Amino acid sequence: MIDEDPSDEDLDRFAGEIGYCPDCGEEVWDEAYQCPHCESVIEGRIGHAPVDRAASLLSAKTVIVLVGLIVIILVLMQIR
Repeated sequence: MIDEDPSDEDLDRFAGEIGYCPDCGEEVWDEAYQCPHCESVIEGRIGHAPVDRAASLLSAKTVIVLVGLIVIILVLMQIR
């Protein structure tokens, strides 16, 4: 079996160069092409502050509710 973990030398060399995946919020190397956790392509989109998952979820719920309300209003307008 091949050991795919970084060596101690690699950890020392890249220490402090981390960022956070904009999609899942997990820690990633700040020059990563793809998140090893959620497998999203993150090149050029890496944040340097942790992602607040609760705020992201809240905004997604808000969008869903607003779209639902718009659909209901459009359906009601068609009935008249």
